[in-house]
Amino acid sequence: MRAWSVVVLGAAMVVAGCDRGGDASGSETAAETPAEAAAETPTEAEGEGGEELFGEALSNAAVTPLDDITASPEQFAGQTVKTEGHIERVCQKRGCWMELRSEKGAVVHVPMAGHSFFLPKDSAGRQCTVEGKVVIEEMAEDEREHLRSEGAQALAQAMQLEATGVRFR
Repeated sequence: MRAWSVVVLGAAMVVAGCDRGGDASGSETAAETPAEAAAETPTEAEGEGGEELFGEALSNAAVTPLDDITASPEQFAGQTVKTEGHIERVCQKRGCWMELRSEKGAVVHVPMAGHSFFLPKDSAGRQCTVEGKVVIEEMAEDEREHLRSEGAQALAQAMQLEATGVRFR
């Protein structure tokens, strides 16, 4: 079933945005096609020791503390980093973003790069390792509103970490 989901997910990349398919009133679209339903299924694989992997496999790079990244985001801008944290929130529409809290309490918005994979909606409270690109860019107000409507709260800072892979511990 998982291999099937990966194949269908690749074909379903036409689906853009979290909940952008509804009408102007914000209501949901009628019925989902099988490809859209599969796109909501996370791409996952069992890792070592029963760990779950979503997206691409993580590299062997050293882990950079999330607090170091949030303290000096300019130093890491445009770089791919591997970091760890506690999942505070996950998009409840499709699992296409999470908010990751560092040991010292900094919270960072982490979109799943290009909606290429999704996390389970019940992932809040888990510890994870994330690999992705540090992006520093002010978010447009309409995008902030969209994310707020899905429960996002860590939208004040311009730094985001575009995840290419996430491993739950």
